[in-house]
Amino acid sequence: MRVIFQADVKGLAKKGEIKEVKDGYARNYLIPKGYAIEATAGRERQLQEHLKRQQEREARERQAMQLLADELRGRVVEVKARVGTNDRLFGAVTNADVAQALAALGYTIDRKKIQMEPIKNLGEREAILHLYAGISVPILVRVRADS
Repeated sequence: MRVIFQADVKGLAKKGEIKEVKDGYARNYLIPKGYAIEATAGRERQLQEHLKRQQEREARERQAMQLLADELRGRVVEVKARVGTNDRLFGAVTNADVAQALAALGYTIDRKKIQMEPIKNLGEREAILHLYAGISVPILVRVRADS
Protein backbone atom coordinates (compact mmCIF):
# COMPACT_ATOMS: atom_id res chain seq x y z
CA MET A 1 0.00 0.00 0.00
CA ARG A 2 1.29 3.48 -0.87
CA VAL A 3 1.05 5.95 1.99
CA ILE A 4 1.86 9.63 2.49
CA PHE A 5 3.60 10.20 5.81
CA GLN A 6 2.04 12.90 7.98
CA ALA A 7 4.85 12.77 10.56
CA ASP A 8 8.45 11.60 10.79
CA VAL A 9 8.74 7.89 11.55
CA LYS A 10 12.25 7.06 12.72
CA GLY A 11 14.05 4.70 10.40
CA LEU A 12 11.24 4.68 7.83
CA ALA A 13 10.32 8.07 6.37
CA LYS A 14 10.06 11.80 6.93
CA LYS A 15 6.91 13.90 6.82
CA GLY A 16 5.63 14.41 3.28
CA GLU A 17 7.32 11.35 1.78
CA ILE A 18 5.37 8.78 -0.22
CA LYS A 19 6.40 5.17 0.41
CA GLU A 20 5.21 1.65 -0.28
CA VAL A 21 4.61 -0.29 2.97
CA LYS A 22 2.91 -3.57 3.83
CA ASP A 23 -0.89 -3.37 3.97
CA GLY A 24 -1.18 -4.63 7.55
CA TYR A 25 1.48 -2.23 8.83
CA ALA A 26 -0.31 0.69 7.21
CA ARG A 27 -3.85 -0.30 8.28
CA ASN A 28 -3.01 -1.46 11.82
CA TYR A 29 -0.30 0.98 12.86
CA LEU A 30 0.55 3.93 10.61
CA ILE A 31 -2.96 5.12 9.69
CA PRO A 32 -4.63 4.67 13.14
CA LYS A 33 -1.75 6.47 14.90
CA GLY A 34 -1.96 9.35 12.41
CA TYR A 35 1.54 8.81 11.06
CA ALA A 36 0.33 8.30 7.49
CA ILE A 37 -2.67 8.44 5.17
CA GLU A 38 -3.39 6.34 2.13
CA ALA A 39 -1.88 7.81 -1.03
CA THR A 40 -4.52 8.55 -3.65
CA ALA A 41 -4.00 10.43 -6.90
CA GLY A 42 -5.74 13.52 -5.48
CA ARG A 43 -3.72 13.49 -2.27
CA GLU A 44 -0.45 13.05 -4.17
CA ARG A 45 -1.34 15.99 -6.44
CA GLN A 46 -2.24 18.07 -3.38
CA LEU A 47 1.08 17.15 -1.73
CA GLN A 48 3.03 18.15 -4.86
CA GLU A 49 1.25 21.53 -4.96
CA HIS A 50 1.99 22.06 -1.27
CA LEU A 51 5.68 21.23 -1.76
CA LYS A 52 5.87 23.59 -4.75
CA ARG A 53 4.33 26.47 -2.74
CA GLN A 54 6.69 25.75 0.14
CA GLN A 55 9.75 25.86 -2.16
CA GLU A 56 8.57 29.15 -3.66
CA ARG A 57 8.06 30.62 -0.17
CA GLU A 58 11.54 29.50 0.90
CA ALA A 59 13.06 31.01 -2.25
CA ARG A 60 11.34 34.35 -1.52
CA GLU A 61 12.56 34.25 2.11
CA ARG A 62 16.11 33.41 1.03
CA GLN A 63 16.10 36.28 -1.48
CA ALA A 64 14.78 38.74 1.12
CA MET A 65 17.42 37.65 3.64
CA GLN A 66 20.15 37.96 1.00
CA LEU A 67 19.05 41.54 0.29
CA LEU A 68 19.06 42.27 4.03
CA ALA A 69 22.54 40.76 4.34
CA ASP A 70 23.82 42.94 1.50
CA GLU A 71 22.31 45.99 3.18
CA LEU A 72 23.84 45.16 6.59
CA ARG A 73 27.31 44.15 5.33
CA GLY A 74 29.94 46.49 6.79
CA ARG A 75 27.38 48.27 8.98
CA VAL A 76 28.52 49.77 12.29
CA VAL A 77 26.06 49.53 15.17
CA GLU A 78 26.61 51.83 18.13
CA VAL A 79 25.59 50.74 21.61
CA LYS A 80 25.83 53.07 24.60
CA ALA A 81 26.65 51.61 27.99
CA ARG A 82 27.46 52.86 31.47
CA VAL A 83 31.19 52.89 32.15
CA GLY A 84 33.21 52.55 35.34
CA THR A 85 36.94 52.89 35.91
CA ASN A 86 39.45 51.84 33.24
CA ASP A 87 36.72 51.92 30.59
CA ARG A 88 35.10 48.77 32.01
CA LEU A 89 31.37 48.48 31.60
CA PHE A 90 28.82 47.96 34.34
CA GLY A 91 27.58 44.59 33.16
CA ALA A 92 28.16 43.68 29.51
CA VAL A 93 26.84 44.40 26.05
CA THR A 94 25.09 41.25 24.81
CA ASN A 95 23.34 40.12 21.66
CA ALA A 96 20.05 41.45 23.09
CA ASP A 97 21.56 44.95 23.28
CA VAL A 98 22.77 44.66 19.68
CA ALA A 99 19.29 43.49 18.60
CA GLN A 100 17.81 46.60 20.26
CA ALA A 101 20.32 48.86 18.51
CA LEU A 102 19.50 47.23 15.17
CA ALA A 103 15.77 47.70 15.88
CA ALA A 104 16.43 51.39 16.47
CA LEU A 105 17.99 51.50 12.99
CA GLY A 106 14.89 49.82 11.54
CA TYR A 107 16.10 46.20 11.30
CA THR A 108 14.16 43.55 13.18
CA ILE A 109 16.58 40.73 13.94
CA ASP A 110 16.04 38.09 16.61
CA ARG A 111 18.76 38.18 19.27
CA LYS A 112 19.26 34.43 18.86
CA LYS A 113 20.53 35.05 15.33
CA ILE A 114 23.33 37.30 16.60
CA GLN A 115 26.53 35.48 17.49
CA MET A 116 29.02 37.34 19.63
CA GLU A 117 30.88 37.22 22.90
CA PRO A 118 29.60 39.59 25.60
CA ILE A 119 31.53 42.87 25.42
CA LYS A 120 32.86 44.19 28.73
CA ASN A 121 35.05 47.09 27.54
CA LEU A 122 34.64 50.14 25.35
CA GLY A 123 35.68 49.75 21.74
CA GLU A 124 34.72 47.83 18.63
CA ARG A 125 34.00 44.13 18.25
CA GLU A 126 32.66 42.00 15.43
CA ALA A 127 29.31 40.22 15.62
CA ILE A 128 27.95 37.76 13.09
CA LEU A 129 24.29 37.77 12.08
CA HIS A 130 23.01 34.36 10.96
CA LEU A 131 20.01 35.47 8.92
CA TYR A 132 19.15 32.27 7.04
CA ALA A 133 20.73 28.90 6.30
CA GLY A 134 23.98 29.73 4.54
CA ILE A 135 23.49 33.51 4.80
CA SER A 136 25.62 35.16 7.48
CA VAL A 137 26.91 38.70 7.60
CA PRO A 138 29.48 40.33 9.92
CA ILE A 139 28.75 43.71 11.48
CA LEU A 140 30.83 45.93 13.71
CA VAL A 141 29.55 46.73 17.21
CA ARG A 142 30.95 49.96 18.64
CA VAL A 143 30.48 50.40 22.39
CA ARG A 144 30.49 54.02 23.56
CA ALA A 145 30.22 55.56 26.99
CA ASP A 146 26.73 56.69 27.95
CA SER A 147 26.87 60.34 28.93
